[in-house]
Amino acid sequence: MNKVFVSGGSGYIALHTIMLLLQKNYFVVTSVRDKHKIALIKKCLRENNIDISKIEFYILDLLYDQGWEEALKGCEYVLHMASPVIPGNVDMDLLVKPAVEGMTRCLNAAIKNKSKKFVLTSSYAAIYGNSKNKFSDNDWTDLNRKDLMPYEISKTKSEMGMWEIVKNSKYQIDACSINPVLVLGPSISGIISMSNKQVLNRILRLPFIPKISLPIVGVRDVANAHLMAMENKNSNGKRFLISEKTVDLIHIAEILKSNNMDVSTLVVPNFIVRFLSFFVLSLRAIAKRLNITEHLETKNAKSILGFYPNSVDLEIVESVHQIQSKK
Repeated sequence: MNKVFVSGGSGYIALHTIMLLLQKNYFVVTSVRDKHKIALIKKCLRENNIDISKIEFYILDLLYDQGWEEALKGCEYVLHMASPVIPGNVDMDLLVKPAVEGMTRCLNAAIKNKSKKFVLTSSYAAIYGNSKNKFSDNDWTDLNRKDLMPYEISKTKSEMGMWEIVKNSKYQIDACSINPVLVLGPSISGIISMSNKQVLNRILRLPFIPKISLPIVGVRDVANAHLMAMENKNSNGKRFLISEKTVDLIHIAEILKSNNMDVSTLVVPNFIVRFLSFFVLSLRAIAKRLNITEHLETKNAKSILGFYPNSVDLEIVESVHQIQSKK
């Protein structure tokens, strides 16, 4: 039986991925930082009728060496999915240091244990941070830009660091990265993800809809993309931009409206959003995206992985139901 290590097992995408792995009869070794998360993961898996006899847990910290090599012993595949997510312009070290050091510890442990493949959960944030509006797997965020948020820097530096370590390693481990766009969909644990909070909560609360578009993808498809990349020999050395479609925010609002949810579908002119952004902090990030439509080329995901995602529309509705149930 093949063993797969998944870091950050209680995470939004990670828990969906663990469930898929167990359904495919892999033995899963996963890490959590807080021992109380072990009971949460077991509970979630049981509620989804998943056999928990094939999962093992380790308490690991992205900032400390202890336990990483032991946890990865005998693991053929390593999915490094743990990375801090803190919204806004927070202190750089809160995101960049654990992201880069955690990736380094996990990858070095995989190399030490001669694991077959290392799959990094990176992000579209490591791709889009430049002056273009057309993006592919070949693009990189420009770290010299002054307007980058700590999250964008953390994801870019972490992925760049991975490729550098792989290139210089005497043991040639296979590696690839999964770079999803905005991930929407329900959380298995019931803990609402940051992406769902930031986008869907805004739509639920705003009295109007700004004219912005976002590339989106469903969480179940992102989890499946990790398995596709892990199992596919041709994924080695590749980056995979994972997206279902780019949609206007009004499209999401109309989906919710058609499902009898109380949301506004009033689209306002850009100048109103820009004016209000001087007074409303939450509108400043939105104002920056006005008149920007991003075009994504996901050739690697399609041609190498055979990744053709499902419509994320149903997952959007599921997410909002979950958010509303928490109120």
